[in-house]
Amino acid sequence: MQQVVNKSGELLAALDRGESLPSSWYTDSQMTEEEIHKIFRKTWQYVGPTQKLKHAGDYITGSVGGIPVVIVRNEKGLEGFINVCRHRRHEVMKGCGNAKLMQCRYHAWTYDMCGELKAAPRSDREENFSTADYPLLPIKVETLGPWVFANADAGCKPLATFFGPVLDIIAESGIELDSLELWSREQWEARANWKTMLENYLECYHCPVAHPGFSAAIDVDQDSYKLTEHEWFSSQIGYVRQSALEGDTKVKIYDAKGSVKQAQYFLLYPNLTININPGFPNLSVDFWMPDGPNRAKGFSEQYFAPGVDKKWAEELIAFNAEVGEEDDVLTNSVQLGLLGGEPSVGRFLTNSEHLCIHFLKYIVRLMCD
Repeated sequence: MQQVVNKSGELLAALDRGESLPSSWYTDSQMTEEEIHKIFRKTWQYVGPTQKLKHAGDYITGSVGGIPVVIVRNEKGLEGFINVCRHRRHEVMKGCGNAKLMQCRYHAWTYDMCGELKAAPRSDREENFSTADYPLLPIKVETLGPWVFANADAGCKPLATFFGPVLDIIAESGIELDSLELWSREQWEARANWKTMLENYLECYHCPVAHPGFSAAIDVDQDSYKLTEHEWFSSQIGYVRQSALEGDTKVKIYDAKGSVKQAQYFLLYPNLTININPGFPNLSVDFWMPDGPNRAKGFSEQYFAPGVDKKWAEELIAFNAEVGEEDDVLTNSVQLGLLGGEPSVGRFLTNSEHLCIHFLKYIVRLMCD
């Protein structure tokens, strides 16, 4: 890694020229380990929707750079804790739900919803043992619209400092975020580096070739499909094709008619994507994490406004899944090329793939900080 730090200026200059990062950034296990500590434990990480935390005692669990976390609604509001028992470091809570106490299933150490240790069986026989000395460790928690994030860096800047403007752009689509209802949440795994997958997400240069259905629904022409760099996130905005509204497409797509006219796709750096498709009010999010250097994992959440027709919702979900499968074919192939190591560096087109470059410069700065 010292070589990487020493060459950070060279890497940033190469990215400005359109050169990619070396293949080792996508295949080396040490690099992935460094990313966990320098990126995912230093940035705001999405945990789940606030609608799962409406009532006192509600809780959700997640992960911040591999650190298990639990977010609860207690008498103080929303609070976050490292979801690890102070005894033998077993996870305390699983999944989501509502509870009056948080109890570890290993030895029944029991915490209240403010994280204070209230009971530790047999501890009364221990000298110099006080439950007050072993609360759950806190972790920072903030919300962005209807979503809850956590950050393991106690000195981090507020969440809105990074992503506040995203809410204003989403409002331009006609989506009312507070009205959306969670439809589903699914885990996924993939056979490519997380950066490989997000680079693919950040450009639509490949869309006319690889996504016939998506390109039939959305105008992906370079002059119509707008890619914008923001300091801490990127956005892609497109519009539904008139032929799609008229049902005059050569390939089968979902019914894109509805109050939402814009397609909006965001990457909130480093690893959360938000997607809005034209039609009935809808939104999906994807959370991306490395699973070793050559695999990725995460989860997807799908939201719709109240009153969505079930058949329409299923058609849109199937449409999105088809696009995702087409992308997986591409990124799996790219990962094989990266593993081969030759050529060690690729070449971006700076007019069509500038969001990839912007994202990678962000990664280099964090890794070399």
